Amino acid sequence: MAVPHRRHRTSLESVIVPEPQHLTAEEHGKAIELFNTIIHYFEPLQESTKEYKPITLVRLTKEEISVKDEFLLLFFTFIERDRFGISEDEQKKICLAETVSNMQNFQRWTNEERHALGHSLVKFAMYLIDNFFLPLKALATKTPQPTPASVSRLMSSEPAIGTPQRVSNLRHLCLVRDRHRCVITRKFDALEGEARYNIHGDQLTDDEGNSLLPESSDMALLEVAHIIPHSLMSLSNIEGEPKLTERKHIAHKILKMFNPTAFHLIEGTDIDRPMNALTLTHDLHRLFGNFEVAFEPVQNQEHTYRIDFVKTKRIWRAYNLPVTRELFITPDRNIEPPLRQLLEIHRAIARILHLSAVGEHIDRVIQDMEKLKVEPVYSDGSSRIGEYIKYKLAHQLGWTHVH
Repeated sequence: MAVPHRRHRTSLESVIVPEPQHLTAEEHGKAIELFNTIIHYFEPLQESTKEYKPITLVRLTKEEISVKDEFLLLFFTFIERDRFGISEDEQKKICLAETVSNMQNFQRWTNEERHALGHSLVKFAMYLIDNFFLPLKALATKTPQPTPASVSRLMSSEPAIGTPQRVSNLRHLCLVRDRHRCVITRKFDALEGEARYNIHGDQLTDDEGNSLLPESSDMALLEVAHIIPHSLMSLSNIEGEPKLTERKHIAHKILKMFNPTAFHLIEGTDIDRPMNALTLTHDLHRLFGNFEVAFEPVQNQEHTYRIDFVKTKRIWRAYNLPVTRELFITPDRNIEPPLRQLLEIHRAIARILHLSAVGEHIDRVIQDMEKLKVEPVYSDGSSRIGEYIKYKLAHQLGWTHVH
């Protein structure tokens, strides 16, 4: 078998994500079998990579998503295009069955050919990072918090249309639903406590009528935290019209693979619905948004979760985690509770980032970018991270041990 000819490609971003389609049972079976064989062969060979585990990232992503067919199509389309330098127009003609058949005996290829396949796998991991995990992680802690002015507008008759008004409205709804308490620590909101003290003095009570005086020194400033990042769904002004950037378009397609039904519930402005938000302290908002803390559903207990650090072996274990909490529900259910499926997506992504070490790798890259005073990811999903991360990975992801 000849070594694939490699044409010049300007960017990994130009890869077209295949349109949703279903494989036949036979196609699915053969694709899964080949994927598993490739991963089983190359995953042990990634030990020379110290920064993170790219092949493990690919495997874990496939394991955690629910729409396997679309992921397999994306994976094999990318690999085929990278190996043969296929253009975007030619990519549309790629046949999965033919691709699987051509790669079936990759273990019999020459060392050079397997070396090239290993590089393609690493590039696919980079593609997932650059277009999905990096913007998701970098934007997740950037839930815009309402300003006093936006809160004031919320209290007026002005309809909540724009982003500041929607987020102010969301914060108000979440505080009411969560009884003005952090859903993890149960600390009462300091601003609300101060407001009640100004009105009721020492007679101030919480939402259940209990005195707040014993908690006066243990309140906290609470924030609204999106489960799926607010900025990930926002549109950008492209040619004078609000549209998704190419990067966000790819991110949406990948996110949808985790749970298509849940994704459709938070499209557009629905990203700011209470089902996609929690009330948290500032510190826990940062940890949750950074995918360091996750919610694991407790079986047979509705709205109940075991909350813990994803990385259990750590020197800093604050907030008495793990804890089990039943999330607050309004008596008449007029405010949506956090959607279990969204919390499950968040936890799945957190597990992928941790077990592949990609989360810590992205943290280091973002810290390096901040030192250079370069924003890692802008709110529209664009960034200069692509060039930087490729530069960093070029000498960190050497594939020298493929035999």
